[in-house]
Amino acid sequence: MKRERLSNALMVISILLIFAYIFYEVYSVSHIDIVTESAVISTVYDTVGAKAIVIRDEQPVNKASGVITVPCLKDGDKVNVGGNTAMTFSSQEAAESYSKYASLQEQLEYYEKLEKQSKGRVSSVESIDSEIGADVNKYIRAVADGSEEEINAAGDSLNDGLVRRRMIIGENVDLLSKTQSLRVEAEKYSANASPDSFIKTDVSGVFSGYTDGLEALLEYSKAEELTAEQVENAIKEAESNKRETDYLGKLVTSYEWYMECVTDAEAVKELKNGSTVQVSLKDSNDTVLNMQIVSGAETVPGQDKTLLVMKSSEMNETIAALRAEEVEIRIKKYEGIKLPATALHVNDKGEKGVYALVASQMHFRKAEVIYSADDYVMLKFDASEENGIRLHDKIIIKGKELKDGKIYD
Repeated sequence: MKRERLSNALMVISILLIFAYIFYEVYSVSHIDIVTESAVISTVYDTVGAKAIVIRDEQPVNKASGVITVPCLKDGDKVNVGGNTAMTFSSQEAAESYSKYASLQEQLEYYEKLEKQSKGRVSSVESIDSEIGADVNKYIRAVADGSEEEINAAGDSLNDGLVRRRMIIGENVDLLSKTQSLRVEAEKYSANASPDSFIKTDVSGVFSGYTDGLEALLEYSKAEELTAEQVENAIKEAESNKRETDYLGKLVTSYEWYMECVTDAEAVKELKNGSTVQVSLKDSNDTVLNMQIVSGAETVPGQDKTLLVMKSSEMNETIAALRAEEVEIRIKKYEGIKLPATALHVNDKGEKGVYALVASQMHFRKAEVIYSADDYVMLKFDASEENGIRLHDKIIIKGKELKDGKIYD
């Protein structure tokens, strides 16, 4: 009896599973999920990848012997002939005391300045909010550019604005107590507030605390006379022999510097000597450098490889630390609507395009492919095209049985 009941139960379960499967199959056919993506303007590039060597006019800054040497400069700081590059102290303790004193003085100056600003100007919440919004945008741009100096400046300005806003809306921000506390703390270290001596420079330049021992790897004055073999050997040397140095840092003594790489001649045939090209650093996608092509772009028929010599007059703390770099040279720029390749279809008229979902109805938008890769396409955007893609269209990138005019439930 028990076996008969068990058999009946199993039969009922089997029937229910069959009906559930049939229902799922019917639902899957009749209700096809779609996935959309908003149509926005994007930019892509034809690029050539290469390993490049950076050549600068630079010289190491040596430490003084027998004493503690501390740099006076931060990365990216400029110094003129006769300017101070470093300070010397008789002991590590004296150097640390001076560093602490200098840090407290910097904080004190910041809060005193903030206190003067709060007394000297009356702002509305709306105006200070507008300043804060502008500072946020500056900070975002600074982060995108990768400049530590600009990031710090934008961050300080943003912090100033936020503190002043708190004061405007009535929050208790006791700047007087803060400045008094800093003065008391700084006084503890004032006895060691001066270094024993300074190290001065006999050249002008931009300071960098980064050294790799390869400052003289290639002679700067002969940067435009190098061979492809010399550049390739220098890249190998830089990649395999980075070493610790005992230098305090270095001074980059000329704003003009070079980036050189060996690449396929065919790949750069659209470039011209004397023109400007964008070069992005693969280790930092946000860092894009504008380089002028000195030579190597205009090749001859049958040439296999070419030594591309580029130069720039832009200098900052990031550039001062470059040596052997993986780069992408931007050959050609494409601007349009970037979508997954699955979004592209051909309708019954043989026209290429995409389907946009507008108020639950599918609309076919004609599209011209201006660039394609393995997994995406770049489509031409023309605002005057009546049946073309419109900005912010919801483009169907996944779905079945797509048809112009079809209603999607």
